[in-house]
Amino acid sequence: MNEKSIIEKPVSSDYICKTIGISRPALYKLSQAGVFRAHKLGSRVFYLESEVMEDLKKC
Repeated sequence: MNEKSIIEKPVSSDYICKTIGISRPALYKLSQAGVFRAHKLGSRVFYLESEVMEDLKKC
């Protein structure tokens, strides 16, 4: 992990879905396909907003 990801607050899948305008199932499929980087802590999945925005730029 880089220094920025340690400081950045993780966000929920609901927040990411609302921000980029996709459904939760679509987000999970894209995460499983490696399009978006998802992080798991126990049974919870979260995202870092900066990583999602970087991943969107790559598409």
